[in-house]
Amino acid sequence: MKKVLSQYPALNVVSQFFIILFSALCFAVSLNMFLIPGDIYSGGVTGISQLITYSLDQFTPFGNIIQTGTLNFLLNIPLLILSYMKLGSRFTILTVVVVAIMTGFTLIIPVQQVSSNPLLNGIVAGALNGLGGGLTIKFGMSAGGIDIIALVINRLVQINVGSLSLIINSVVIVGAGVLYSWEFALYTLISMYVTSRVVNSIHTNEQRLTAFIVTDKEDEVVKSIYGRIHRGITILDGRGGYSKKTRNTLMIVINRYELYDLEMAIGEADIHAFVNIIQSTRVNGNYLNRDQQNKLKQNIT
Repeated sequence: MKKVLSQYPALNVVSQFFIILFSALCFAVSLNMFLIPGDIYSGGVTGISQLITYSLDQFTPFGNIIQTGTLNFLLNIPLLILSYMKLGSRFTILTVVVVAIMTGFTLIIPVQQVSSNPLLNGIVAGALNGLGGGLTIKFGMSAGGIDIIALVINRLVQINVGSLSLIINSVVIVGAGVLYSWEFALYTLISMYVTSRVVNSIHTNEQRLTAFIVTDKEDEVVKSIYGRIHRGITILDGRGGYSKKTRNTLMIVINRYELYDLEMAIGEADIHAFVNIIQSTRVNGNYLNRDQQNKLKQNIT
């Protein structure tokens, strides 16, 4: 599939748009059908938006003055500015699109209860949020909010994005317990835990992978990879066991988040290349993080 996308850039744009739509729909369904009617709180900025709207409804005469989805969009604005400064313009633009479409879905989808079981509400909402969050991060964007802060910290200290979000979301758990119920705060914790597990299963930044690439177009593949990824490539002498034909093999060690770009680069240069990808248990030596790669790219260009 990725080889096809690499040959047809327009299809890549269309696929990203469908990822955005699907992820935004997951967030909106989670919020309006499981979290809000189930009195369960989401993580991050969405959860903070829920706490604020609940407080306005219960303790002020300004109830229903603003919907949770709209407030979530407004609170994301300063974080989107941070995203532009630290994570780049492409990431930020895609994230703005995700947040905008998600806000639109929350206004369209009615708030209605699907289940009266709070545990079920928490688990399903957590799974939907994790699915949407994991997919957006995997394809170079996010749903805004705490994801942005987690990604910025992740690039500095290389900790799981899902685990960072769970740590940061402790303020939402405490707020849910104080304002509503400590029992439902525990359900909120369960929902957040499910979200973090699903996000980590989809987006595993800390996993190192080793790719072996057998190709007849060695120079083209190397140039294409360097156009997308700045990692060292080792060229190994090889020979076909049956054909006895000499054919070099490229070896490169990458992070999991770079796998998509690697496959796209290989597909653009040699659609018939043989690629074997294995998980690396440990990597020692001069292994660059993403910020170091960006600096190297700027120096090269």
